[in-house]
Amino acid sequence: MKISELTQTEVIDEQVNFLLKGTEKPDLERLKNQWDVSKHRVMQDSEYLKDKEIKDADGNLVGMKKVNRIAAPFQKMIVNTSVAFAFANEVEIADNADGDSGREAVLTAIYRILYDNKDSSFNRKMARELYRSTEVAEYWYYEKTEPHDDYGFTCSFRIKVKLITPWNGDKLLPHFDSYDNMKAFARNYSVTDSEGNKIEYLDVFTSDEIRRLKKSDNAWTEDYYTDSNGNVVSVSQGNILGKIPIVYGSQDTAEWQDVQTDIDRLELLFSRHAEINDYHAAPKTFVEGELISAPQAGEANSILVGTQGSKASILSWNDSPESIRLEIETRLENIYKFTRTPDVSFKSVKAINQISGVMLKMLFMDAHLKVMEKEEIWDEYFTRRFNILKAYVGKLLNPSLAQAASQLELTPSFKPYMIDDTKEWINTLLSANGNKPLISQQKAAELAGLTANPDSDWLLIKSEESEQNYSEVFQPTNL
Repeated sequence: MKISELTQTEVIDEQVNFLLKGTEKPDLERLKNQWDVSKHRVMQDSEYLKDKEIKDADGNLVGMKKVNRIAAPFQKMIVNTSVAFAFANEVEIADNADGDSGREAVLTAIYRILYDNKDSSFNRKMARELYRSTEVAEYWYYEKTEPHDDYGFTCSFRIKVKLITPWNGDKLLPHFDSYDNMKAFARNYSVTDSEGNKIEYLDVFTSDEIRRLKKSDNAWTEDYYTDSNGNVVSVSQGNILGKIPIVYGSQDTAEWQDVQTDIDRLELLFSRHAEINDYHAAPKTFVEGELISAPQAGEANSILVGTQGSKASILSWNDSPESIRLEIETRLENIYKFTRTPDVSFKSVKAINQISGVMLKMLFMDAHLKVMEKEEIWDEYFTRRFNILKAYVGKLLNPSLAQAASQLELTPSFKPYMIDDTKEWINTLLSANGNKPLISQQKAAELAGLTANPDSDWLLIKSEESEQNYSEVFQPTNL
């Protein structure tokens, strides 16, 4: 489909107006303020948490005292923990290559493309952007290069990926039909030129074309560049894939949205409680009777002098209100519970006497259920990524593999992060196997991971055993 077919017009300004309508976007400024600790409400809103007025003996205002303002990065903790549990382990790919040489070649090329683009860390970056800004996209494109055979065959292109996120100022504008099929995708962004002027662009992707439009003098036009021969060339081009090279994902709200009120309340409690602590930190002396003289501030070995019969005592504040403690604990529990974020701090886990494999699974169950829930997004997301890469292999990198690429089926599989209890697992297997060996001695030596060259070390171990046996056989025996 061409843009003119989607928008039903050939006029570029009318096409842009249609594409910019897009779907409703989240309040990104609000999300950024919630993400940045220094911009939390308790830090910025002087009406929400007022500074203290300082008055003289006559009640006149003589100054203001800044109060404690304490914010905590709960939003970052929630997002980063979710990302770690979902993508600390690599995404596994199930395939139907089944020894077919063509499909194996396509699969090898796709694995190399993912490796070159550092897919493990890229996945974590991508998930973080989705979880905090509610939408993300990635653009898979190609670059002309010198001939190489890194993909398992000779070609003159490399496949690369760019992360597109509203967090960096991009506006993501997907367009779907009534069956949720993506018909077009537009990316609206600005670039500052060498003279400091901001230039607005709109990249548009459909199954038939990839166009770049530029706003100039309040009107949209095609973007051009001058090649090495001095020719003026349009940036826009046809789409060789026949499908939109964009992967797009979205969710309704940011990960912390349901507990934002709890976070605001906690930060207010922390700040007010800090004021109470400051007030009671320095001991106060209560004098009963008439005070004749008092020491100067900071004076060492100071003495209070009073009239006969006067008494002095130190006032102490031993306990904070139990209601504050209860509310803080409840709010914290709500944050962990409603975002399915496990509290794996040292303080929380040190109370567990024996951490077994079952205990770990119980501890991380909420986080694992959250990963399973997010698979509703990631299954479709990664499947589209794989389909784009298959199309690149079969239509650009090596057209002779076009049929194999279309026949190859790739299915993503997500394994949530888990601390392995290897001892318990091995004991379970031994019990099921009648306490017979599960692996060879050589394999056990390899799994130990104590040497860089386990094969040569195994030969050395066997040699040492032979020498020991020889020594025991020929050693003199005293009768």
